Amino acid sequence: MSKGKEIAKTAVILFLITAVSAALLAAVNGITAPLIAENEEKTIQEALKVVMPDADEFEEKEKDEAAKAAEEKYGSEILNLYDAKAGGEVVGLCAIVETKGYSAGLTCAVGVDADGVVTGVEITAHEETPGLGANAEDEGFRNQYIGKHGEIGVAKNNAGDNEITAMSGATMTSNGVTNAVNTVTAAAARENAQ
Repeated sequence: MSKGKEIAKTAVILFLITAVSAALLAAVNGITAPLIAENEEKTIQEALKVVMPDADEFEEKEKDEAAKAAEEKYGSEILNLYDAKAGGEVVGLCAIVETKGYSAGLTCAVGVDADGVVTGVEITAHEETPGLGANAEDEGFRNQYIGKHGEIGVAKNNAGDNEITAMSGATMTSNGVTNAVNTVTAAAARENAQ
């Protein structure tokens, strides 16, 4: 067999292997994509229920100017925004917010009631340092935000009334979570003022 025919034969074989592999990957993706989306939605709904326990329904809504202004001010992105409802009445605002701690991709669920008071914070995804920033998942850290309102500050120790105490060795993560919370409290305040 000539060298040219051998190269062509090898090229055809490689093309067929690649085509079959691509078809198999597409088939697997077609089967798993809906399941992944369903699991992600379930995770979001569970997080929303944790951060706004009095609500029985979460109605997704579009970001308004208040939400966009809050995103810009705190350097966070609202991925999903929800009216939290109980018995059909709006009782607060919830959001899934992506911000930056030590690493990018720190994602939080945040609930704020109709009076602008934080009802809960849940870390839904992160790539923070284990043993340091990853401690943002700890209930003791997250519960510091509950009951606070307006712009929340971060103190290294001896937190004041509207401050939280930063995690030791993880100030960037503490600031990131606080920026996410402040994004939602600011969006809720501006929305309530309109």
